Amino acid sequence: MIARRHVFHIGGYDPISPEQQLHRFARSLSVFQRTWGVRAGIASGIEATPVSASWEMEASGPNWNTRTAYEMLRWDDLILEDHARGMWSRLGQSVVTLVDFVLTGTLFRFMYASWKYAGFFLFPYLYVAGFAACGAGIGYGLVRLTGVTGFAAPLLAAAVTVGVAAGLLRLLGWRWPINHVFDDWIFSREFVYGQRPRMDARIDRFAERILDRVRNADVDEIVIVGHCLGAALVMDSVARALEREPELARRGPSLCILTVGATIPKFSLHSHGGRIRQATQAVADEHRIRWTEYHARDDAISFYRFDPVTLKRVSRERSDGRPNIRRVQLHDMMDKDSFRRHRFDFMVLHYKFLMGNSVRANYDHCLIVCGPLPFEEITAPRGGVDRFGEDGALLKRASSEATAAARPADAAVGAA
Repeated sequence: MIARRHVFHIGGYDPISPEQQLHRFARSLSVFQRTWGVRAGIASGIEATPVSASWEMEASGPNWNTRTAYEMLRWDDLILEDHARGMWSRLGQSVVTLVDFVLTGTLFRFMYASWKYAGFFLFPYLYVAGFAACGAGIGYGLVRLTGVTGFAAPLLAAAVTVGVAAGLLRLLGWRWPINHVFDDWIFSREFVYGQRPRMDARIDRFAERILDRVRNADVDEIVIVGHCLGAALVMDSVARALEREPELARRGPSLCILTVGATIPKFSLHSHGGRIRQATQAVADEHRIRWTEYHARDDAISFYRFDPVTLKRVSRERSDGRPNIRRVQLHDMMDKDSFRRHRFDFMVLHYKFLMGNSVRANYDHCLIVCGPLPFEEITAPRGGVDRFGEDGALLKRASSEATAAARPADAAVGAA
């Protein structure tokens, strides 16, 4: 049973502040309490630096109590700097990114790996194309209405097209996640080409924080959570920590990695993504690090049934630990009304991996990071479904269930 745990969280391309993250987690814990019959809450204020922000959480049931130190490894300031760029600069860099991902074949590899993720890459470009089409239609109509002819006609049509498209993008670019996703892809291209030195320096700081915590551990377990793009940053950070301290996983408490909604292949599938490929392989090769990745069919912003190490499709769950791959259904984690309401809101579904469940399910983020079960038990195929009573008490596991949980599932590494 885990009495004390330290959790590192590296988020994706989302400039969430520590205060916002704390508020989000407080809401999740309130849902967690209702779903599992436990007591849970925030137990301290925020201690923040430019690189990290942390707070304490406590959860308990009739026969267990677990205290978790939750530490964000921050790069929200770098994302906000990206968001401050002008519209025309963003559009220009987005075109460069599109051309690069086409010429390097990365977009086509996305299509093979996950057509949904390829659609996520293309959707902001399709929005801009739609805005331009609206502008072209209005421009053509004005030319016909005004009777302009000769060289002035295409000039008027072009001016109206650009004006309408720019106006719509300025109006809707932040209301809809168009600008945000453009900045995400611009960052990804620059990062894979080694053009983000400040991000590289920040990852070095992340590695230092992880090393420091392992060396001075007073906890039973350390869990490093990577969500979305943050999963690739986890690979890079842990690989750098292993370079500096090869015995990292052999000293101190259990070191575990949880990747959810992960987009490691967004870098690894690029022809210049060798650094992330090598980092991911280095983490996979360290067998003392427990690593589990969760996939969900309803999450369009991830690579469903795709191995982040071998970069091949997988047909079933896998329990060989390099990583363990678990498949979950997001609609099993939500009540029917909530899922129906958010079914086509891909951002809400993508972040569900970090929220408390309103229904008991095999995966529950709060149960993994705040509950009493060790990482290898709570990330087993059945999760905590059979381990907690209605009052939140931890139940004994039947010997037959223990045997089944320990038996590795067949690996599936061939391309589908």
